[in-house]
Amino acid sequence: MVRNEPIVIRILGGKDGQPLARLHLTLIAGYDRRDMNEQLFREEVLTDAHGQARLSNQLANLPWLQVWVEKKTLCQENPRITRFSVELIRRDGLSTPNHCGMATVEDKPGVFTVFVKGKGAAPAAHAIATPTPAPAVAPVSKSAPASVQPGGSPTVSMPCPAGPKKPRRARNACGREIFALPGLALYLH
Repeated sequence: MVRNEPIVIRILGGKDGQPLARLHLTLIAGYDRRDMNEQLFREEVLTDAHGQARLSNQLANLPWLQVWVEKKTLCQENPRITRFSVELIRRDGLSTPNHCGMATVEDKPGVFTVFVKGKGAAPAAHAIATPTPAPAVAPVSKSAPASVQPGGSPTVSMPCPAGPKKPRRARNACGREIFALPGLALYLH
């Protein structure tokens, strides 16, 4: 079933809860952990003056979501393995755990709040997902057993596939080198 209700991603400073404008976000969604690791459904957007960005209809209709903020450290534990349920975001609203400060927000349906270290924070190595080239995959079921990480974050556990595909090297319009695979482009910084 296709849902058309908008989902808003809101980026706030973990210390003061202030919106962070004009940040580059990488949004990764998928049916399972494998989709997420391979970044089969990935978009890049900028937050507006209110620290918000809208999730596209394509990503809003997938079950799991991760948000990465370029040059900022996420305030949650284990951001690489934590995935958030799009259905919970749509129905109740959801916020990432905030281990950077005392800022909290009231969750609203259709709003996903992500806490990051504020403007003075130095970039962290895990601030944006940059995976290795995607491995070859065998067909998998579109559903997998769900579990909940500490802090109430739902995740999906799937085995890792074996056998890498050979990536094709290219350059994007900005001149950055990329590895291109079907449905995926990896940027080298």
